[in-house]
Amino acid sequence: MTQSLTGNLLVASTELDGEVFARSVCLVVHHDDDGAIGLMLNRPLHPQPAELLSLLGSEHSRVPAAAEGTVHFGGPLSGPVVALHALPALAESETSSGIYVAAQKDHLEKLMHQAAPMRLIVGHAGWASGQLEAEIAEGSWHVTPASPEIIFSPDEAMWARSIRHASGRTLARWVGARPVPSPELN
Repeated sequence: MTQSLTGNLLVASTELDGEVFARSVCLVVHHDDDGAIGLMLNRPLHPQPAELLSLLGSEHSRVPAAAEGTVHFGGPLSGPVVALHALPALAESETSSGIYVAAQKDHLEKLMHQAAPMRLIVGHAGWASGQLEAEIAEGSWHVTPASPEIIFSPDEAMWARSIRHASGRTLARWVGARPVPSPELN
């Protein structure tokens, strides 16, 4: 492993097909020599799992107003419910600048009462040692830094916006040029 990809986005290339990862945007939350863990961001669950939302909320929470699109499918592997959000006081870790992760129930419950942007995620994606690096090398994924603007952008626009930015960075890396700061402006 040359460097950790934690805090970066994996943006599915147009070559990546299959029902799970096609047109997906995935935040890498852990990456070391043993492998990687990521959370897919743009797969809202339909219908929303009302039982989960009611466990985390109350009659005064934001659940009824924001339930649609609140809970996302994070990947094919099971795991705890986690929230990506922008409130450091309710986080167990920071995965990238301004992007925080919470999994403790009291943090999740408090987040349901906040007006700050948030994504609840169920499940995750995982890669064995060297697997993610091989998928990147074969062109399945583009890598770009994560930002709150992308993490909390609307689901339907996330992949299109991210692929424009990430493919410009990938092209620049291939030809040995500096990445263009905002390729979507070209």
